[in-house]
Amino acid sequence: MEARPLILVSPFIASLLSLLLLALCTPWFNIWENAFSDLGRIEKGLTAVVFNGLVSTTGAILLVYATSVARPLAAPYRALLVLGGYSLTMIGVYPEDYGRLHFYVSLAFFLASIAYMVVHAMETSVEGAVIAALGLVNLGVWTAHFTFNFPPGAAVPELVSLVSMLATLARDLGKTDSGQS
Repeated sequence: MEARPLILVSPFIASLLSLLLLALCTPWFNIWENAFSDLGRIEKGLTAVVFNGLVSTTGAILLVYATSVARPLAAPYRALLVLGGYSLTMIGVYPEDYGRLHFYVSLAFFLASIAYMVVHAMETSVEGAVIAALGLVNLGVWTAHFTFNFPPGAAVPELVSLVSMLATLARDLGKTDSGQS
């Protein structure tokens, strides 16, 4: 892989690594039984401040990317990135303490991420088909979580979605310089 896509997604890589580090440094957090949003509960003090700030900032960066760096991408991709960035920002603004509102903004983010991957099916390439299939795998992981409570916490499906989205974003942003979008 070329360096440019990695450089372009480096803020998102840093955010993901920061999230994982925060989870590892939080003694009560269990990746199998918790959701990452549990880290953002107001009662968690400094952990919540760090988590909610990280999530909101990452969402804001995604919004900036969607309206600038990703400009060469087709409109459906940009629209889904804007929706994803806005919803991700709102996850940090409305932590789990806000109940259903938090659930809805989280759902919007993960559905936008899945849709972003699935919309790659309109590309006539093997890469596009693979990314679309990855989106469907994400949908399956979330379906297993909500239907069968497997895994019991949302952190594993969240992590699968975040890593998949990061890989997709790296691929797409890497193509923006060469006019292949």
